[in-house]
Amino acid sequence: MTTQSQSQTRDSESPVNETGAACYVYGIVPVDTELPEGLTGTDGSEVSLVRHGDLAAAVSEITPEGPLGTRDDLLAHERVVEALAAETTMLPLRFGAVVTSTDAVVDEMLAPHHDWFADVMADLAGRMEFTVFGTYEQDTVLREVLEEEPEVRDLRERLRDLPEDAGYYERVRLGELVVQAIEAKREVDNTALAESLAPYAVAVAPRVAAGEDTAADAAFLVDDRGRSRFEKAVDDLGRQWAGRVRLRLLGPLAPYDFVPPPEEED
Repeated sequence: MTTQSQSQTRDSESPVNETGAACYVYGIVPVDTELPEGLTGTDGSEVSLVRHGDLAAAVSEITPEGPLGTRDDLLAHERVVEALAAETTMLPLRFGAVVTSTDAVVDEMLAPHHDWFADVMADLAGRMEFTVFGTYEQDTVLREVLEEEPEVRDLRERLRDLPEDAGYYERVRLGELVVQAIEAKREVDNTALAESLAPYAVAVAPRVAAGEDTAADAAFLVDDRGRSRFEKAVDDLGRQWAGRVRLRLLGPLAPYDFVPPPEEED
């Protein structure tokens, strides 16, 4: 589906209609959705709905001039998506979905892909995404590495009393060994996070570590009826990992991680 490609510019080649404007699409919602009052998107334009069948696309008008991809554009996109996700089932599109007009929204998106959109939204109905992100307590994890890795411990002891400018290659090697040990721990902890919370979620999507201090990171699709049990399970895991990993729960969020790849076009 070409509308999910991340077009990042508004230049002479951007899709525009005869009025000189293009149509930015945030996502798909049920046809009976009511927009929050005063909701605006990129360029500060008012968000509206383009309806077809049982579905509607949340859109706003943009001018085809200047860059599309500024911090304000990204924040506007997220603001619209999260505002709608808080009110109804929302199938979010990735940033940058632009077509020529509201007619094109119907002709190129809603009409040809109506059944696929409807099926995906049926799977997402009554469910929201939560992200659980853990960061290591550095002193604790380094102490674990020293206790569990004799090579690291011995090399560190040999370097302890050397001047800062001595043992350069040994210090590089020590750093490499510590990084490898933490990566192994991260793999174990990410698996533990997913397995601990999976019984309280409909689906799990592990994520790639965002930084060196990341202990675990995963997205969970949670049924509204099981939200309290899921949140309690996160609290329980947080207490279990206290002093070693700091857990942070984000959500509810639009279910980006659980929208399947677009159907193949013929």
